[in-house]
Amino acid sequence: MHPRTFRPALCTCLLASSLLLSLAPAATAQSIAKDDINIRSGPSTGDEVLFTVPRGYPIEVERRDGQWTQFRDWQNNTAWVYTPLVSDINTAVITADKANVRSKASLKSQVVTSAEMGEIYKVLGKKGDWVQLGYYDNSSPVGWIRHDLVFGE
Repeated sequence: MHPRTFRPALCTCLLASSLLLSLAPAATAQSIAKDDINIRSGPSTGDEVLFTVPRGYPIEVERRDGQWTQFRDWQNNTAWVYTPLVSDINTAVITADKANVRSKASLKSQVVTSAEMGEIYKVLGKKGDWVQLGYYDNSSPVGWIRHDLVFGE
């Protein structure tokens, strides 16, 4: 049989798969609203505290269960947090050991500072493959970083 005879069926399958994926709920980028928040193994204060996180810690919300939010973080942990402690403020954490932050969204632009793994910034904007970072408390701009060097944007 000639390979072209499979093309329409393959295209139909790919189209159907794409449609189903687009209907699936996407993970929502959010952050933790307060300092020193307990992150738990399940949706209850009776569940084990796995670790504690700072204000601004970026998360990708996977689902909600009553007053609890299940999320994934930049280290691929899946855990739970009490929903009133989740903020809509978009933040990003540096995932590279050290990363250049630039004055513009370009590899040719001047390096204004370097950021280290685990540092958290507010996301001020996006441009193509670049994310504009700012300080969390006052939103003053820091600079631009490639999106593949951060989580949460």
